[in-house]
Amino acid sequence: MTFLLGSDMGLPHAYILVVTGLATATAYVSESELSQFMTNLWNQDDNRASSHYVRYDLQGHSHTGHSGVDNAPNKFFDYVNEAHLFHKPTYSTFISLLNNYHYMTGTSEYQTSSEDTEVTSFLSQISQTNVIKLTQQFLHSKGYITGSMSDFLITLRKIWFDFYPRSSHTTHLDTSGFEHVFVGETTSTKVDGFHNWIQYYLEEKRGNLNYLGFVYTKQPSIVGTHFLWHNKIKSLSSFIVGTSPEFDLAMYTACFFARRDVDCRFSMAGHNMDIKSYTVPFGTYHDLVATAYIN
Repeated sequence: MTFLLGSDMGLPHAYILVVTGLATATAYVSESELSQFMTNLWNQDDNRASSHYVRYDLQGHSHTGHSGVDNAPNKFFDYVNEAHLFHKPTYSTFISLLNNYHYMTGTSEYQTSSEDTEVTSFLSQISQTNVIKLTQQFLHSKGYITGSMSDFLITLRKIWFDFYPRSSHTTHLDTSGFEHVFVGETTSTKVDGFHNWIQYYLEEKRGNLNYLGFVYTKQPSIVGTHFLWHNKIKSLSSFIVGTSPEFDLAMYTACFFARRDVDCRFSMAGHNMDIKSYTVPFGTYHDLVATAYIN
């Protein structure tokens, strides 16, 4: 039997047995507690880019599907103040990771010593932010993890950066949660993953990405886009424009622990949110992030 990552494994909504080796008890968090935490996380995202530093142009409305019809003659991003944003330590170390992967699935990944150091640098930088400190404290208080911040960084490295096969049909260690969600991947026919505005901006700037139009918009600054990347179609990619790398990682990580394989619903800054996050449903990779995205 071949499993495709992202299928709903049908786990309970509120209770989950933590099997990462860091916590062994059954942990629980209510939707109201999750909402309070996520709103606090949003308010503490000091590195979030305001509209003064990032501007985008929605242009024509598009639809999900495999049509390559271009409803947007211009680029999605009008302006990004790189000088202000990309020299921030969490941004610069995040950007250094984006060219460490083969975007084609089926090609085995290998992390060099310098790339391993880049992961360490990124995790070190985000650990100093209020966003990651709050996430570690929250998950610890709710029983999802044990130990210190150092232990939490080990967990983040494992669930996001360990390699595994994208399909049970192959033995190639060709993907990771970070690559799929933050960098993006291509199959022979389409784009998978790719849910980060910084990578979107950089790939559009390089000419690798052609924005075809928006599928939907909602607050806070969430856009669902339709695009071509390396001449492959992405029917719908969602992301929050302007959030810091640490915020996206924290939001998805919290949902991965609290609502893995089911809807992660909460209110954030007065806006209803729904995050999907899935574990790898085969082999010995069940503790790793298969995907995470805004629904």
